[in-house]
Amino acid sequence: MSTCHPRNICAGLALAALSMVLTSCETVALGPSLANVTFSGLNGSQIQTNAGWRVSQLPTVFLTSNSTVRDPTVCCCHVRGTVNNGNSVPVHVVVQFAAMTPDNKEIARIVDFAQDLQPGATFHIPDDGPGAAGFLLSCASIDHVNFQLNVSSLAPPLI
Repeated sequence: MSTCHPRNICAGLALAALSMVLTSCETVALGPSLANVTFSGLNGSQIQTNAGWRVSQLPTVFLTSNSTVRDPTVCCCHVRGTVNNGNSVPVHVVVQFAAMTPDNKEIARIVDFAQDLQPGATFHIPDDGPGAAGFLLSCASIDHVNFQLNVSSLAPPLI
């Protein structure tokens, strides 16, 4: 005949509680993925290549006061492109751009922000004027631009 000791009861209760906690964590619903956000340069170009960067850059200074042609050898250089939200929820997107040399050394970094980007929506990085993402470098001094997208949800976490 066995006797039931308080120590055995406590151990059994602790094991049952641990089992419930582990099981309940497996059943918590996951939120939607935020991985479906993309960036592309102007006309879909890939700014991580020299050719793609040449298409997407916008020098800020005109060759002459009467010209509509811009000088890529004079400071400064703007990034043109599009951020797309392919998620089913609205997101905030921080885009970091790194100006690179031909041997992949970073020479400058800038940040742009797409706030409250709705599902299926597109954010165009302005070409010129207020809000334009630009390097304090000439376009000619940048071989290509690498970028990083940091995406966060607008909703509070589930847990």
